[in-house]
Amino acid sequence: MLAYVVLSCATVSHAGSQKTKNSFYFALCIGSCVTVGGFAIGAVSGGELNPAVSTGIATASSMFKPGGVSTPFANLVKLGLYELTGGLLGAVAFQATHAKEYVDVK
Repeated sequence: MLAYVVLSCATVSHAGSQKTKNSFYFALCIGSCVTVGGFAIGAVSGGELNPAVSTGIATASSMFKPGGVSTPFANLVKLGLYELTGGLLGAVAFQATHAKEYVDVK
């Protein structure tokens, strides 16, 4: 959902009736999506919405966990695949719902 919201807010062309080129509601939309996502998956993954965050947590966990690094990096791979799959689904949904953004205007 976060990938779809970012693509929908930050990359679409805006209506010509506005005084500015940008709508400043994008920050509210993206921030709300991050907040809701953190609350929704907080108990599952600790609120990790980004593969870079998952990498950092797995690295820190492996440094301080006695007995090996297999569990933190297994979680990294699992959560990273879920996050990347969600991002790809968001991009596909954006392409399907915003087809006019891909038309080449000359």
